[in-house]
Amino acid sequence: MPKVLTILGTRPEIIKLSPLMPLLAERCEHVLVHSGQHYSYDVDAIFFHELQLPDPQHALGVGSATHGEQTARILARLEPILFSEKPAAVLVQGDTNTAMAGALCASKIDIPVVHLESGGRSFNRAMPEEQNRIIIDHIAALLLAADEIATTNLRNEGLPEEIIATIGSTAIDAVLRNREHAQNSTILEQLELREKNYLLLTLHRAENTIPSVLPGMVEAINTLAETYTIVFPVHPRTAAALKQQGLTLSPKLCLSKPLGYLDTLRLIGSATAVLTDSGGLQEEAGVLQTPLLITRNETEWRYLVDAGSAVLIGNRKEEMLAGAATWLAPEGLAQLRAHPAPVYAGAAERGAEAILRLVGG
Repeated sequence: MPKVLTILGTRPEIIKLSPLMPLLAERCEHVLVHSGQHYSYDVDAIFFHELQLPDPQHALGVGSATHGEQTARILARLEPILFSEKPAAVLVQGDTNTAMAGALCASKIDIPVVHLESGGRSFNRAMPEEQNRIIIDHIAALLLAADEIATTNLRNEGLPEEIIATIGSTAIDAVLRNREHAQNSTILEQLELREKNYLLLTLHRAENTIPSVLPGMVEAINTLAETYTIVFPVHPRTAAALKQQGLTLSPKLCLSKPLGYLDTLRLIGSATAVLTDSGGLQEEAGVLQTPLLITRNETEWRYLVDAGSAVLIGNRKEEMLAGAATWLAPEGLAQLRAHPAPVYAGAAERGAEAILRLVGG
């Protein structure tokens, strides 16, 4: 029986791999490695519990660090595991340092790499995530693309047609699999919220937490809090940046610690709109048909913007306030709701089949 080794280390990886890993475990020998890139219960272990996933067989414990140090730790600690386990393929997801380092480590010792969510491009090379995506795609043996836009990006970069499979997005499978369970969440009651009477905000991207950007975003958020009830689960990276830069959030914001997956789904589905720089939340909002304002200048999930269910409002104070004034007005919200995102299930099954073909299962 062929062996497939999956390496993950962050919230989005756990969620997006969650529909695929059980299928691999049924059909081949599956080994799970956790890098420890996210290392607290709030942003990590809770998702294993909620998604009913088995504990990893190997934990690298790399923790938080600079890009170079984190990548080096993963390379050094993963290599002996790969030599010991001898997998037929290594599966990575997305654009994290865990995914890039895992792919690089496997490729250097001639183990085929499978990249789930390949071909996503923001076309902003300043983003560490964009660099990671490109590196992984150009060393992988199998590219599992989420949509035709991603597939076209891969073709345009000269990658061979025979290693590309357009399977859809496993994030959609994860939401469809868990949205009924999310209705049992009591997060609205805990935060004293009413349905369709608040905005959900998340902010954690590296480019949004630097000193040249974050203060303006905080000013915009504090201004919006004068008009709207805003729920803001604060990511550890953002909390550290706020403290380091001496920034103060409005007391009118409804702040919380990072939330579990089911609580997050409940908040997304019950919100008036979502403001986020998170790739995962963009797709989750699309599936749950919640109007989406993306606090970035570009997105890998271009299909949401093209469909009309999402808009880019930038990450500068004036742009954010202007975008909010347009799209949070009744007419703007009605327009976003009138253009639901296309939702296609079955990506996990198609991905599992493609991986098994690669390893001869």
